[in-house]
Amino acid sequence: MKLTSPHTVPFRSRSQERGRALASLLFLVVLVLGSLGVVAFVFGAVVPVGHVGVRKIAFGPGQGLVARALEPGFHWTIPGYSTIYEIPQTIQIIDFARDSEANPGSFGSLDIPTVDGTTVDIDAAVLYRFYAREGAADGEQHGGAADLIREVGANDQQWRKYLSQVAENELKRSLSALSTAEFYDPSAREERVQAAQQQLRQLLAPIGIKVDAVLVRRYTYRAEIDQAIFKKNLQELESAYNKVAGEFAAAQRDVNKVETDGNVVIQNLDKQGISEAEQIRSEGDLYRREKMAQGSLLVAEARAAVDKMKSDVLAKVGSDVYVALQLAQSLASLKGGVVANVDPYDFDGWVRRLAGSAGIKSDGEASDAK
Repeated sequence: MKLTSPHTVPFRSRSQERGRALASLLFLVVLVLGSLGVVAFVFGAVVPVGHVGVRKIAFGPGQGLVARALEPGFHWTIPGYSTIYEIPQTIQIIDFARDSEANPGSFGSLDIPTVDGTTVDIDAAVLYRFYAREGAADGEQHGGAADLIREVGANDQQWRKYLSQVAENELKRSLSALSTAEFYDPSAREERVQAAQQQLRQLLAPIGIKVDAVLVRRYTYRAEIDQAIFKKNLQELESAYNKVAGEFAAAQRDVNKVETDGNVVIQNLDKQGISEAEQIRSEGDLYRREKMAQGSLLVAEARAAVDKMKSDVLAKVGSDVYVALQLAQSLASLKGGVVANVDPYDFDGWVRRLAGSAGIKSDGEASDAK
């Protein structure tokens, strides 16, 4: 029989106690770490390297986007109360390329109309990045990550869609000022590209986007497409021409009808005018004859009145006076010649001769007769 001291503990029992204590400690550590992990997962967010964070508070004091950007690392947050958005700080690319397989995410080539009517296909790229916070760069103010989320959106899809639309509009507006020949001139082409880049910087800087470069990689002329468009436009123009020609023919028929009706009306008016003119002329002739007859009558009456007045005068003053007046007129008409057997100073002889030739008795003969 083996004897042991009452003050000694078996070696196996002490090892088991240390194992149980270590296991308890390990369990406690795991429990604490797990609890911390759960708390961190629920109440925290990690901003990865190459990004900045923007905190958004849903309600209460400071509601809205916080302008101060969060550096990469762990940041506390409360579910339902605050959210952290991640904004990349590396260079991003908006690609306009015709080969979508070689350039995933491309928005397709840009069709640029030139000033002389040719269409050019452009492969281009826009290099850009996001500002972390508001400030000034190159002497100009710019927005930050909070402005980007407020104005455009909070995810990459929204940013790319917005940037592609703005870049396409500015590139088309700037490059469409070139002619077909000027696209072959590197200086003229690069000048228009730089103008588009400067305009993009002015438009995008206030919302926290920095445009680093605008690159034109390739340009080709779309002759076949232009020919197809030309044929389509020609067909549309021919259709429009035929429609207008039909409308013109109908209008011409109306014009001809109006012209024919007008000629008939003119002929009728001519005939009516001639008839009315003849009637007026006849009435005028009749009126003239009536007036002439009236005038002749008035002349005859006036002559009769004159003869009557002469008779009345002769009856009152005597025939000697009348004969003397007639003789005076005859003598006034003599400008020369020979008068035989007449004494030019014998006025009584002249009176007797003229009175005898006229069948008028002198005053003495008249007294003798009485």
